[in-house]
Amino acid sequence: MPDFYAEGEYDLSGFAVGIVKKDSVIDGKNIVAGDVLIGLPSSGVHSNGFSLIRRVLARSGLSLNDQLPGGSVTLGEALMAPTAIYVKQVLDLISKGGVKGIARITGGGFTDNMPRVFPKGPGASIYKESWEVPTLFIWIQEVNCVLHSNDGL
Repeated sequence: MPDFYAEGEYDLSGFAVGIVKKDSVIDGKNIVAGDVLIGLPSSGVHSNGFSLIRRVLARSGLSLNDQLPGGSVTLGEALMAPTAIYVKQVLDLISKGGVKGIARITGGGFTDNMPRVFPKGPGASIYKESWEVPTLFIWIQEVNCVLHSNDGL
């Protein structure tokens, strides 16, 4: 996690490992044109987003105690929303059948993560108006766009 740990510091963390029977692996190889994408809502920034958050917060002029612009909580409260673990929702979808691929959308967003699950050829049409963007992500995008325009990017 760049820009987070001082030299000589480290973090101890936990993780989870799962298993799946070889004949039950969902690898995306059967995805075809016309299949439908289903998105699950994010509960927040999660761990992969905090390098960006630190830069955005530092350059925004706001503190963790300030109100999230357009929101009903402070920036600190919005950023500390617990990370959702989506296993129950995903297993429910899988149990209904027809799931051909699964992608976890992390710091790289759609463009870095979606292609990993598609076989060669198919792509995706994503209609950004089809879901409500959480207020926190709107603020991040607005501040990040200003940061990039001020940096000459």
